[in-house]
Parts: sequence; C-alpha cells; structure tokens
Amino acid sequence: MEFELKGKQYRTSALGVFDQLKVSRKLLPVIADMLGELKNGETSLLDALPKIAQTIAALKDEDCDAILFPCLAVARRKQGNHWTPVFDPSSDTLMFDDLELMDVLHIVANVVGESLGNFFHDLPGSVTAAPSPL
Repeated sequence: MEFELKGKQYRTSALGVFDQLKVSRKLLPVIADMLGELKNGETSLLDALPKIAQTIAALKDEDCDAILFPCLAVARRKQGNHWTPVFDPSSDTLMFDDLELMDVLHIVANVVGESLGNFFHDLPGSVTAAPSPL
C-alpha cells in the first residue's frame, strides 16, 4: 500500500502470517473498545489515532515493541528514486529523525489495516462480519 504523510511518500507491505499472529495478540486489547466505533463509521482510523496512542502509552514496553517494530519493519519511505526502510530492526532504530509519534502510529495503522483488516472484520460481534462457513 502506498500513501502520503506530511508530503512524503510511504510504501508498506503486509506482515507475514507469524508476525500477523504476534501483532494481533498484542493489538487486540488495544483496539477492542474502538472496534465498534470504527465498524459503524462513527470514527475514522485517523480520528482514532489519539485514543490508540493513549492506550499504547499504557502498555508495557515489550508489548508496545511487539506491535510497533514488526509493522515499522515493512514500511519504506521514498527518497529520490529509491524506497528506504523506515526502521532498522537490527538496532530497533527509526531511520528518519523527522518522524514523530503520530507519524509512526499512522504508518503502523496502515500496516495493521493492510495485514489484519480481515482478521478484525471477522471478529465475533463485528457489525458487518459474515458467518464463517463450516
């Protein structure tokens, strides 16, 4: 998925299946209370980011890292004609000094939407979830 953030072009790819599982296990409690609002269209993902930031702030460091690091590892930013990684997983370092918390959360939200959108859509109690075939 490609998107623009503060005049910069970003490209993300979906998480691998094992990272999807790890991220979903940590992320589910974070967004459980917002899922209904998002499904009903009352709140956009961008509008929900401040609430997500507050919830993430209450997480243990290792839980927060388990959500953010895999998502940032699949993000790239366009630099001239090249796509440069946003995050270096070997050193747990952002590669751009101009990225702020809300920017990082926006990038992570795009990865989560691309990677786990179907998972959250099919959760029990989801407004639009179709019954799973047996």
